[in-house]
Amino acid sequence: MSGLLAGRRGVVLGVSGRNSVGFHAARGLCAEGAELTFTHRAARRADVEPLAAELACPAVELDFHDECAVERTLDAVGRRYERLDFLVHTLVHVPDGVLEKPVTELSAAEFATVMEIGVRSLLVACRYALPWLVRSPSPRVVTLLSPGSERALGHYHAVGIAKGALAAAVRYLALELGPAGVLCNAVNFSIVATDAAERVIGADLTEKTRGALARRAFTRRATDYADVANALAYLASPLCTNVTGEALNVDGGFSRGYL
Repeated sequence: MSGLLAGRRGVVLGVSGRNSVGFHAARGLCAEGAELTFTHRAARRADVEPLAAELACPAVELDFHDECAVERTLDAVGRRYERLDFLVHTLVHVPDGVLEKPVTELSAAEFATVMEIGVRSLLVACRYALPWLVRSPSPRVVTLLSPGSERALGHYHAVGIAKGALAAAVRYLALELGPAGVLCNAVNFSIVATDAAERVIGADLTEKTRGALARRAFTRRATDYADVANALAYLASPLCTNVTGEALNVDGGFSRGYL
């Protein structure tokens, strides 16, 4: 098997369906030669089982509210591969109706759920993956951000707050895990036509937004799944060296323009 990730073994956390960044990340990593396992929520089993068969990789049901289950799952994956070369985190969960509320009316439980799954899950995953990551000659942790981590977007408040906290979590993980050789980074990408995006703002507005971004991007095109998957593959690879605590923008230069 040839490819950027040939011989590398890892886990992708949070595949939810074919039109999810998690699935496209897993598919892109496999295409580069990686051997991986991915996780999914119980509610997504029917959507995910055919994807696991398509990629010929194990899919494991995992609820990140259950830390014991996280520990068991990552220990089992580590034992299967005898190490972890990379951990890719794509988890986000928003209870129904949360993004339709004003931000000042979010309940403690709603806010805690978004933060638990969107942010703390990365910290928990790294805790239990670390004994296996340090067995790799080039261990990597990568997660996903969005422009909502830096700017305010309509119908996105709870997720944007979580993504901002996740960006900070990446920096602190990089600081703490750097001496062990674990590099921790993020991909910050502009909107792609995921099922999640279309549920939040609708398919029509998703495409209009992508069109507007493309007109202002230096490359004059919208970001697609392959762009994100390729950036993830680099950050998960041995070619990424002495780069940690960073957020790699994948938006065709949009965020670097003024007008």
